Amino acid sequence: MDKLERRSGMVWVPVMVDLDGKQAVVIGGGKVAARRFRLLQEAGVCVTVVSPHLNDELQAMAQQRAFIWKQKTFEPEDIRQADVVVAATNDPETNSRIVAHAPAKALVNDAGHAGNGNLAFPAFFQKGRLSISVSTAGASPKLASKIANELSEHYDTTYAQYVDFLYECRQLLKQPQFSASEKSEWLEKLLGESYRQPEKQQEILSFFHSRIQGNTR
Repeated sequence: MDKLERRSGMVWVPVMVDLDGKQAVVIGGGKVAARRFRLLQEAGVCVTVVSPHLNDELQAMAQQRAFIWKQKTFEPEDIRQADVVVAATNDPETNSRIVAHAPAKALVNDAGHAGNGNLAFPAFFQKGRLSISVSTAGASPKLASKIANELSEHYDTTYAQYVDFLYECRQLLKQPQFSASEKSEWLEKLLGESYRQPEKQQEILSFFHSRIQGNTR
């Protein structure tokens, strides 16, 4: 694997983060703010939106009380307690000011210039347990989206069921009836194309359950 490359004095590390129950503040009321809000909401984040005006999409969600709306311009006090801060206004200077006032502990995203913060939102898709993200480190978000869309077509909905199968197998292989070497061999073997077939999956799961119950070796 290639080493992480340093760009503009920063090293971006791809990670998965559990933000359930965290407090986020999105400053802005346009399309980008709406996209960031949807993503954070799906992750279980409690979102406050700060903006004098909202686009139609955010306006409709505000009426449904999907988030707290502070109908005002940004002030540093708005983000004092935030775990996640998203600067998504159409004014680069305002976005920079938001980033400058963000709490030291917060994850901070400048939607117009990811390098100003410590949080970037890559293009991604999710199908069940399978999530694949693509980033160009801000060089071309459109290219990242294009690649993500192409990957999404390849890894179709059947992969969601297949990944669930692999998860169940992994849990079963943790049982003491399987040695460490057997577990490793099976986890590699299950990546074979034939194991994407539901009939083959049921056969293997039945075998694992029988092995655990002591009915076979």
